[in-house]
Amino acid sequence: MIAASSQRIGVVTSRPEKLADYFPTAAEPDFIPTEPPFTPDDQLLVDELRRRGHRVSAIVWGADTSQLTDRFDRIIVRSPWDYMDSDELRRGFLRWLENLSATGLCVENELPVMLWLMDKRYLLDFAAVGVPIVPTQLIPAGGSFALEAFVERHGAAVIKPAVSAAGAGLEFLPDCQTARSFQHEFTGRCQRGAQLVQPFLPEIQTNGEWSLVYFGGDYSHGVHKLPGRGQIMVHAERGGSLRFADPPAVVRQMGNRAAAAVPQAFAKRGDRSCRMPLYLRIDIIETAGGGLLSECEGVEPELFFRARLGSATRFAELVEHSYL
Repeated sequence: MIAASSQRIGVVTSRPEKLADYFPTAAEPDFIPTEPPFTPDDQLLVDELRRRGHRVSAIVWGADTSQLTDRFDRIIVRSPWDYMDSDELRRGFLRWLENLSATGLCVENELPVMLWLMDKRYLLDFAAVGVPIVPTQLIPAGGSFALEAFVERHGAAVIKPAVSAAGAGLEFLPDCQTARSFQHEFTGRCQRGAQLVQPFLPEIQTNGEWSLVYFGGDYSHGVHKLPGRGQIMVHAERGGSLRFADPPAVVRQMGNRAAAAVPQAFAKRGDRSCRMPLYLRIDIIETAGGGLLSECEGVEPELFFRARLGSATRFAELVEHSYL
């Protein structure tokens, strides 16, 4: 079905050279960009929107926002993957998003939701509304924390900056000696920004992680990821593997529960409300005690349109109708 009225749609991405960090992978050696700076996955959506009569162009984040109002009717933030390459870029990206919001253009996802989901302390907001999460301890900027005592208690730990993406800054502490050696660096990190400390879940190496994709709050498809042998990171560009499949019932139920809780969890940051985001990717780790929310991503997650035939069409329909 072709849209009744054509829209000028901007898809936010990163510098073309950044794509080389992600594509191709050993898992998908032939999946490569054909129209950079679009990622090959976003390209599937771009092609579908164009097929439906819309004019779609790439916007490399950082572009002059004052010139966008005359060129676009709406903007979809999709793959600004290089904003986490440095603290300076991260601050620049935040400023750019705020400038983009000030233009009055329709931007998806909404700026307040994106800002919320860029800081992984949102996990504590989900926990506060009853969603089981990977156990998480927040160390605020300027705070201190004894890593060795934590590892002695839990066996191993994972450290993450509160603001990070694609595993940037993740550190695995498998034993007390490693924790002791890392303490000085960790103390310095805490001076620069908030950190998350989590007990290591061995299920990540055996069960992997499920990524569930939601459009407008409705489940679309799933991706199962496993780390490489002896590793803990499931990202394909870091040696992980992936397969496209619907998750087991316990994982699907947890994903649905987390997706439905987004407005309530968002409201924990203040007297604010939000509509259901246009897209979310919800990552779940399956444990003996059930599924645990690992991440809820609404700024730059790969959405794996290739995982399910028709998913790009469903997304395009939402762009045309539900979010007008």
